[in-house]
Amino acid sequence: MKDILLSKEEVVRIGYDYGELEMDPPDDILFVPEGDSMDDWVPVTGVVYDLDGDEKTLLFYGEYDSGLPHGISVNFHYNGQMERICHIFHGAIDGEDKKWDSAGNLIFQGEYVYGILVRYKKWTSSGELIEQQTEPAEDMLELIEAQRTFNETHDWKNQ
Repeated sequence: MKDILLSKEEVVRIGYDYGELEMDPPDDILFVPEGDSMDDWVPVTGVVYDLDGDEKTLLFYGEYDSGLPHGISVNFHYNGQMERICHIFHGAIDGEDKKWDSAGNLIFQGEYVYGILVRYKKWTSSGELIEQQTEPAEDMLELIEAQRTFNETHDWKNQ
């Protein structure tokens, strides 16, 4: 799935309901429980979604690979307006991240590299720019390089 927003109906048809999944707390990996024992659990690969209590409003959907968020992640306000859209790489935000208020006004736009915020802008609901960072903080450059090295050498398929 490449930046194509899905309808609630599509998400429910193809995805896993978050409420029916299990999480392994130390690693925050989501599993499909396929039996009574944790040995029978399978890490989620595919779309995961969450609906409100009435199951009328889609609150979240995102792509997962081997139990971790990996791909597009979309959150919605209770009124159905988009709240956030970002891309995740094996559990860490990587790339563009946008947030809107419940009226649909853009209030945050940022860019992450391996989970580290490198540049961003924040606005009020009326569109006034209130904060921005145009380059990564100096102390973050070494951390970004360490993350890059780890991600390029890590065997994600056999973790």
